[in-house]
Amino acid sequence: MKHLFYVKKAMLTLLLWQPVFSASGSSLTDCLLDQLKYAQEDTQVVTLRQTCKDKNPQFNSDQHHLVPSHSEKEKEKGSAVKSRLNNELQAIDNPFAITPHKPNYFLPLTYANHPNEAPFDEPNGTLRPLEMKFQLSIKFPVANDVLFNNSRLFFAYTNLSFWQAYNSRISSPFRETNHEPEIFLLIPQHRSVLGWDNHLITVGFNHQSNGQTGTLSRSWNRIYTNFVFERKNLVLSIKPWYRIPEKKKKDINDASGDDNPNIEHFMGHGELRALYTKNNNTFSLMIRNNLKSNNQGAVEFNWSFPIGNRFRNRLRGFVQAFNGYGESLIDYNSSTNRISLGVSISDWL
Repeated sequence: MKHLFYVKKAMLTLLLWQPVFSASGSSLTDCLLDQLKYAQEDTQVVTLRQTCKDKNPQFNSDQHHLVPSHSEKEKEKGSAVKSRLNNELQAIDNPFAITPHKPNYFLPLTYANHPNEAPFDEPNGTLRPLEMKFQLSIKFPVANDVLFNNSRLFFAYTNLSFWQAYNSRISSPFRETNHEPEIFLLIPQHRSVLGWDNHLITVGFNHQSNGQTGTLSRSWNRIYTNFVFERKNLVLSIKPWYRIPEKKKKDINDASGDDNPNIEHFMGHGELRALYTKNNNTFSLMIRNNLKSNNQGAVEFNWSFPIGNRFRNRLRGFVQAFNGYGESLIDYNSSTNRISLGVSISDWL
């Protein structure tokens, strides 16, 4: 058992410091991890390594060394995307691993100058501009090496809620809650495009619904691809999507059919997100655009920052500003101008 402990320890070290071995993505580390699954307790690392070299002669070349060079260490250390990616890849070995997906935050103070009263039966002026907003977003690994070597299949769920907590005259209801389950394939990359490092691509299916019925019902399904690029302290996410068409409703009260037939006009066909980190502060900017002359997209700005050594980054200050359409599904065709303040427990990176 002692030998097996040291073998596993060595394999974990290799996984944490996995360099780029070939354009195809196959590596000596992958081979060693596969061999480890069936190794005897007294198997030495050198034996596993030689087995892999016998199977694939390219692993004998100097470029397939196990110890990363100084430059590789520095690049790995300075890459926020690569650090997050390593955590995701390690999670696949734990069937109970749950990790953050989108940012998780609680914003007790949010102010929207003109709340969208149109979808509701209450008379105008019922909703208050001041409310709470929070988001819970998690994911867990489902399978490994699904279509490509090193690819990981994940299931994720995001809950975004808007709570009229300060509106006691109508019993402080939840104005809107969006449920967003999705399944996606994470594909690690080792490419550089015009000086930008492409560390990963994801391809997935996304369903979003507000769980309502009748005239308040909103939902849509999308297939998307997300390309993530990094250059120094700047990260770019380019996420185009295709909406899966639905049949038209026979009338407005029809339970089946498209709840929001023109949602692409407001939500567009994708989004661009930029993240910048400096001095333990993270700034992000999201832009959606339908690429038409009568643009009705959206802009969202987030800033997360440390709020004291006591919390040690477990809890961070969080400021959010949103302007445009589609902050929530019930508001997909209504323009919102909102400023929010609160805390976050996880960010994009």
